[in-house]
Amino acid sequence: MMKYLRLLLISFVIVVALPTKADIKFSGFGSIIAGKTLGTVDDPFNPGQKRDEILTADFYDVGQYDNDITFKAESIFALQAVVDLGDKLSATAQLVAKGVDDFEPEFDWYYLTYRATDSLTLMAGRRNIPMYYFSEYSEVGYAYPWMRPPSNLYWWQITQFNGVNAMYSFDSGDYSNTVTLFYGNEYSRDNTEMGYYEVLFGGESSTVVDEFWTDITGVNWNISGDIFDLRFVYFQHDMERTRHFIDTTSDQLNTSQKFYGFGGSIDLNPFTVLFDWNFVTRDDGLGTEYPTYLISLVYNIDDYQPYIAYSKADHERTKLKIDDLEEHYIMSYGVRYNFLPNASFKVQYDHFVDQGHEPSGWAYHGDSDTISLGVDFVF
Repeated sequence: MMKYLRLLLISFVIVVALPTKADIKFSGFGSIIAGKTLGTVDDPFNPGQKRDEILTADFYDVGQYDNDITFKAESIFALQAVVDLGDKLSATAQLVAKGVDDFEPEFDWYYLTYRATDSLTLMAGRRNIPMYYFSEYSEVGYAYPWMRPPSNLYWWQITQFNGVNAMYSFDSGDYSNTVTLFYGNEYSRDNTEMGYYEVLFGGESSTVVDEFWTDITGVNWNISGDIFDLRFVYFQHDMERTRHFIDTTSDQLNTSQKFYGFGGSIDLNPFTVLFDWNFVTRDDGLGTEYPTYLISLVYNIDDYQPYIAYSKADHERTKLKIDDLEEHYIMSYGVRYNFLPNASFKVQYDHFVDQGHEPSGWAYHGDSDTISLGVDFVF
């Protein structure tokens, strides 16, 4: 309860602290989701023993389900304020409270927007890296049919950055286009996802992991027509990962990555096809690659949207001729019911199959079957 009061208090402070004559617009979104896994699996870290199935529904924040029902893995509340400062300039701030963080409110977005012309928009501040088709709305459950974008596709430990964006919009024939150039850096100290893996594999010898992505430089192109919306993205960045150990020693990985993405939606009334393909290469001398993809079919029946989705993630080292390191797929079945103009109820069943290489320890997720249900809303 104190966390909710703190969120309300911060929201109130924002309101009273802003100039009384400023044009302020508030909006927000939220999800209240409960879920659990349904069985047990062999424990990869304790041979001969069983443990609860585990589904990592949110890799970035390590939101997980096991055999105990929880509301914390994916529930979220967010409030966004946009202040019109005049002369084409506005400021945006987004306050978010997540169940995985015990609903501690945190400003995860804050940026300035300058509309230079009707076609050109400049932004500076903190936003999501436009790496996926649903990057802009990845935490807004109301924006997509599923309970979540497939977690084994949206699985990177860095998703936001501090930087600048330049967006240029134009029409070509019957098609609308937006091209965005972006540049920035992200210095994630004590990174949640990498820290989880470090403890999982390192036990008592590990403390924290710092993950720095610098010189994040890329381009994103959206093109849309009557029945389709497509997104192409390319970016590259330098990566520095430092592991700090209990005995005060540390080691460091320095490399760079290139990220290619192609995703979109196609409206084939009454069906909608959604897809997202991403391919990441790492310049580490091992030929490390991360190919991932999603394909989903949604059937639109009035206020109902039954759907099916398949997502696959792989981790390869081509120069070592090792094809199977971390590898898994998720089959998801669910239905969305829009019971209000701004709220929907969803129920989803996920079948996660871990195809990782067991002898080298990459089959650490384990198979799982998970049921989750909840309500998404916007205001």
